[in-house]
Amino acid sequence: MKKILVGIADAVSKALQAHTGNLAEVVGQGADGAPSLRIDRVAEDSVFRFLKSHGLAYTVVSEEAGRVEGSGEWTLVLDPIDGTHNAIRGLPAYAVSIAACPSATGGQTERLKDVEAGLVRDLVNGQTYFAERGKGATLDGRGIQVRHPLQRSDTVFDVYLGEKAHPKSAAVAGLARRFRSLGVASLDLCMVARGAVDLYYLRTTATGHELRAVDIAAATLIVREAGGEVVDLDGRNLDMPIDPMARTNVIAYGDKQVLEMIR
Repeated sequence: MKKILVGIADAVSKALQAHTGNLAEVVGQGADGAPSLRIDRVAEDSVFRFLKSHGLAYTVVSEEAGRVEGSGEWTLVLDPIDGTHNAIRGLPAYAVSIAACPSATGGQTERLKDVEAGLVRDLVNGQTYFAERGKGATLDGRGIQVRHPLQRSDTVFDVYLGEKAHPKSAAVAGLARRFRSLGVASLDLCMVARGAVDLYYLRTTATGHELRAVDIAAATLIVREAGGEVVDLDGRNLDMPIDPMARTNVIAYGDKQVLEMIR
C-alpha cells in the first residue's frame, strides 16, 4: 500500500508541475457544494488516471468527486489539494493527503478508526509523511515522534483563527509562548506528529466549516503512530464516518498535559 500511496502523490505532483493553465479557475462544485478550482480537478484527475493505469479498482472518497465506488478491497480517502487557497494565493503550504482503509461490507460505512495507512505529501518541498497502523510514522523514511514531555516554558501551538473561529481559539493561542498556523489541516497535524508544535486546535462557530474526514484521515493516523492523539472537543479519541459531508472540530497533541492548559 505504501508504494501505491507514494505513486498517487507522485502523480499529483507531476500533474501540477506540467499544467500551464490558470489553476485558480473555478470549474464547478465539489461533493460538499464548495467551488472546485482547476487545481483541485487537475490533482484529482491525476489520481483516477493513476488508479486506472495500474488496474486498481478501489473505492475513492474525495473532496471533489465524492464517493466513487470500486470493486477492490480498499477504500482511498483523498484530499487531492489540501490548502487550495494557499496554493492559488502563492502561499507555500499545500499538500495531497491519501489514506487507505479496508472497504466496508454489508451496507456499512468506513470510519476514521479503520484507516490502515496514510500519506501526506507537502507539494511545495516534497516532504512525505507516512504511517502504517502499528508500524510508527515517518518523514521521508525516517521515524518521527511527537514532542514529549510538554515543556511549558517553550510551547508552540497551531490554532485556526479565521473568521469562523470560535472565540476560545484566540484564548488558546494566547496560552502558548509562540503561535503558528499553516492553514493546511493535513500538514498542521503532521507538525504535531514531527514534534514541531505541541498542539493543533481547530474549533469553529458555524456548522459546515469544520474539518472533513478527507482532510484528516491520513494525518490522524500519522499523529497517532508518532505517539500523539487526535480528539474531539470533549477529549474523546476522534472517530467519524468516511463521508465527504461529515465534519468535525479537532484537537491534536503530543502530550496530554496540553489539554489541561487549554481547559
